[in-house]
Amino acid sequence: MSGEDKIVPAPAEPERVNSGSEHLKPLSNVGDVLQSRGVTRMEAVYREAKSDRKTLWLVGISVLICAWAYSLDSSTTSYYSVSASSFYKQHSSVLSTLSIATNIISAVSKPFIAKFSDITSRPYTYIVCIFFYTCGYIIVASSRTISAYIVGEVFVSIGSSGLDLTNDIIVADLTPLEWRGFTSSMLSTPFIINTWFAGKIVDAIEKKEDGWRWGYGMFAIIMPVALGPAVATLISLDRKAKKHGIVNIASSNATRRAAREMAEEHGEEGPHGAIVAAAADDSRTWTEKFKQNLEEIDAFGLLLLGFGWSLLLLPFSLKTYADNGWRNRSLIAMMIVGGLLLIAYVVYEMKWARVPSAPRRLVFNKTFIMAIVIDGFYMLAGNIRGLYFSSYTLIAKDWTYQNWVYYGNTMTLALCVAGPLVGLAQRWTHRYRAIQIAGLCVKIIGMGILLDGKQATNSTGALVMSMILIGFGGSMSVVGSRVASQASVPHQDVALVISLLSLWSKIGSAVGSAIVAVIWSSHMTNQLREHLPASANETTVKALFSSVSSIRTLYEFDDPMRQGAIVAYRNTLYYCFAPALGLAFIPLIAAFFQTNFFLGKQQNAVTDTGPDGLALEEKDRNPEPLPPPKDKKEAFLRFWAGEH
Repeated sequence: MSGEDKIVPAPAEPERVNSGSEHLKPLSNVGDVLQSRGVTRMEAVYREAKSDRKTLWLVGISVLICAWAYSLDSSTTSYYSVSASSFYKQHSSVLSTLSIATNIISAVSKPFIAKFSDITSRPYTYIVCIFFYTCGYIIVASSRTISAYIVGEVFVSIGSSGLDLTNDIIVADLTPLEWRGFTSSMLSTPFIINTWFAGKIVDAIEKKEDGWRWGYGMFAIIMPVALGPAVATLISLDRKAKKHGIVNIASSNATRRAAREMAEEHGEEGPHGAIVAAAADDSRTWTEKFKQNLEEIDAFGLLLLGFGWSLLLLPFSLKTYADNGWRNRSLIAMMIVGGLLLIAYVVYEMKWARVPSAPRRLVFNKTFIMAIVIDGFYMLAGNIRGLYFSSYTLIAKDWTYQNWVYYGNTMTLALCVAGPLVGLAQRWTHRYRAIQIAGLCVKIIGMGILLDGKQATNSTGALVMSMILIGFGGSMSVVGSRVASQASVPHQDVALVISLLSLWSKIGSAVGSAIVAVIWSSHMTNQLREHLPASANETTVKALFSSVSSIRTLYEFDDPMRQGAIVAYRNTLYYCFAPALGLAFIPLIAAFFQTNFFLGKQQNAVTDTGPDGLALEEKDRNPEPLPPPKDKKEAFLRFWAGEH
């Protein structure tokens, strides 16, 4: 047997042997958890890189370069959607429909990608994601119909969400909890630099005829080049670990599951022998392995979830353009089928899924569920507030495209500046909950500033201050949810938790897009009819409703047509801002129920292992748990405080 193929006990496996029964037992307080190959390989990569700190720094820099390219994409391409949708004369419908579709697709794809990274490896997941990303932008840049444009954006959403997810997973793999918030926030710091270049890029691109095509297409070249160093470094470390015998066939989840069954069936055989036997006996065909991988990914369940939410939410953005509105039979059928598919998803996950997309240990994890509530409603309220807000500032302020982009990136800039500061505060206090609660309060204040009576504010100072407060408060909340959810599960579940938190956040965003699409279509046309000059006929109303670019390009700032459109936007946005402000209180309430884990040198707060998969020394473990409560009052107070 060669050195590369030899079977070596995997120290990363969070299990030990009870010499009496020879059964596998957990080292954590979350039950017996089988660890997937991709997780074990990253623990091996950490141990390999730890022996050479320069290599570990190289991994960090490579991932940061990838994050830079991703941030440049996010800082610019979102503005081209206004021009692209206006080019196809479908601004109001495309923005909401595209937002729902891409949010649902990227949300459902993340658990697929997370499970794929677990059963294969992180660097090969990068390669798959960059394929979707590059193909998507090529399709968008060369599109000749609105359908092609949307298909390309869907591909991009799969690829970009996968890249973002993989970055987060690698950070969670390689950093202890005390630095998790800081290092994960550092992935967003390239936005601080790109904010100042994005405006100039968008301004230059928009001056060209069909410039938005170039704006999209250039990322089909930039991202593969930027991602190269990260992929090469991780593959190199992975091969070194495999060469040294740390990663091997015994690391695979399938082999360990077979070993578990062998050990339970033959009590006389220890787990290591069972793993060797299972590895040797793994004579499954390619189709059998493929089928098992699909089961581990929970492909069927996630497809039910994706189609269910898509069919349920898309009618909200389509009803304005459908014959007879809500009475349209196709829309009714879509919503009924979507609802049935969601019910089928729940039943399938409970009854038949061999590896559910949300295991029972996560469903009953209070901290994780509260994180979903916080981030889900955070995104829901954020999309109701923000989907058409950029269009409003485009016409309500006599700014250049460059200054418009600068303002649009104000909240992102605040988020990225605050993120590392929040991470350092978590490192100093070793806690996160109080910081998160304070941040949610700041965010609510920022959203309130956007209201000016029963209309959106027109004050430049209020607009800027609002974005800064929402950004700082949002960062304090998002970093808190991220660290809390990852702290509450063993390393095996980290990738899944990151993806599920993102999934439900994206679904919250899609629900927000669906709600605001109904609000916008119900009020905007009436507001335009009411506030445009009498010379504006129904054709003009429909044209301005469909293309916000027309309002800016056809009419000077002081023109009565443009001023009437501005008033219509302000009045309509009130019906978006007011419910968003009310919904923002739900995450604040949920934050009080977060478990306030101690953030130490461990990979998570429920096992005694570090990022290398090895048991921590006594001095590095969590503080001792509190003694049992004396009475029900003390038990309730501890629950409320999130203490154990």
